[in-house]
Amino acid sequence: MSDLHVSTDSAQFAAERHGEIGLLKLKGTLDYTVRQPLEDFLDQAFTRCGPDLVIDLLQLDLLDSRSTGLLVNCWKRSREGGGWLGLVAVQRSAARVLWITGLASRIPVFTTVEEALAAAPAHQ
Repeated sequence: MSDLHVSTDSAQFAAERHGEIGLLKLKGTLDYTVRQPLEDFLDQAFTRCGPDLVIDLLQLDLLDSRSTGLLVNCWKRSREGGGWLGLVAVQRSAARVLWITGLASRIPVFTTVEEALAAAPAHQ
């Protein structure tokens, strides 16, 4: 798979493969202005990478409720496809909404990309 890159005025999205696992990196501000480009990117990344995904949120400035909903949809799609999805985030960042909403108790969250990739069932 060739790498996938998408840029908007306020955010950048990238997807690459690590063996059987897709690594998606989301940077910048994820608000209502990037909802459609983010949704399109996630669809393309899922198609290219398959259902085993790690999504890196460490370089976010903002993660709003709409974008959080897209992550939840991606997680559900991954599970329905027989895959696994892990997030890389820390509580004190823009992604703290994952803990506020309780998503961090349902979707596995790791502090580093390396930890998430190592924990993915497709990697083991």
